[in-house]
Amino acid sequence: MIVKPQILWRNFQKPLCLRNRGVEARPAKVGEEITTILASGVKETRNKANEGDWIVTNPSGEQYIISEKKFLSRYETTDKVGPYSAKGYCRAIQNPFGKPIEIMASWGSAQTGDEKCLIADTCEATGKADGEPYLIDAAAFTETYKKID
Repeated sequence: MIVKPQILWRNFQKPLCLRNRGVEARPAKVGEEITTILASGVKETRNKANEGDWIVTNPSGEQYIISEKKFLSRYETTDKVGPYSAKGYCRAIQNPFGKPIEIMASWGSAQTGDEKCLIADTCEATGKADGEPYLIDAAAFTETYKKID
């Protein structure tokens, strides 16, 4: 099932969540391709790196590409090599359809989720969303986010 963006705005009324685990990250090589594979082995999406992008690795091993601007806005950076702690927030809703879904992600590739995935959008501490919804595996969400309101 392909989901239209309009359904994704329902997440604005959901609790604000903060990522509570750090990530590993490194600068990407231009043209480098990353296939995001969930801990369950399911292929979620595929993306190609542009100039200045970063490759982020979640604690579960899932990798994805993020622009430098987004990386710097979502993670604390230091001179040390090691985990980067999060400073970004999100709001998320449970997949309301009860079956696998697909969205066109902000990076221009299809992103798929199973019947238990969440539809999320990053936001500021005020709750103002970025307007770039994405899907997140339910187990990965539980492992990496905590509700704060």
